[in-house]
Amino acid sequence: MKEGWKFLDDVHDINSLPSENIPEIVFWGKSNVGKSSLINSITNSTLAKTSKIPGRTRSLVFFQLDKKLRIVDFPGYGYSKIPLTTEYKINKIIDQYLNNRKCIEKLFLLIDSKHGFKEKDQEIIKELDILFKEKVFIIFTKKDRLRNSNDKENLYKYNEKASNEFNKKFFNTSIKEVNTIILLKKFMMNPLMKNYENIK
Repeated sequence: MKEGWKFLDDVHDINSLPSENIPEIVFWGKSNVGKSSLINSITNSTLAKTSKIPGRTRSLVFFQLDKKLRIVDFPGYGYSKIPLTTEYKINKIIDQYLNNRKCIEKLFLLIDSKHGFKEKDQEIIKELDILFKEKVFIIFTKKDRLRNSNDKENLYKYNEKASNEFNKKFFNTSIKEVNTIILLKKFMMNPLMKNYENIK
């Protein structure tokens, strides 16, 4: 049975944000990290538009589960072909949202399991820590694409970095491994769960 996730709004201006009466969970990451596919797996839908072309999301996209919870799909970062004026507008609305929104429950930063933390990822983690600290979590995506023991060993090192250096709970996920999605959803859907173990 499908849950009642629906598209709510596509916001290009901070003054057009929906009301703050429902908890919001932010998904953010580098362009082409698998964010839209992960959101679709979590919501059991095709609500988030997937594309082979990085940088297609250029606004804050809101999805809502009844009147219980929202997912906020942030534009991916690190895609150099976006015009500078567009990039400025995207950065401005993200900054305004993060600094002023009162209903942010969790922020998930997505990292590619094969490539690990890039410089921009680490900068964003440090910036988010200033505002949100324990509300920030790491999701390693595309776990199924780790083809050899070296890739798997690298993921272990990225997990250690998330836990020990950044002091973040983390989730190793693949949209092809349903158990990883179920465990992530369980954590995501329970705003009161404070002491949940890392999902490996």
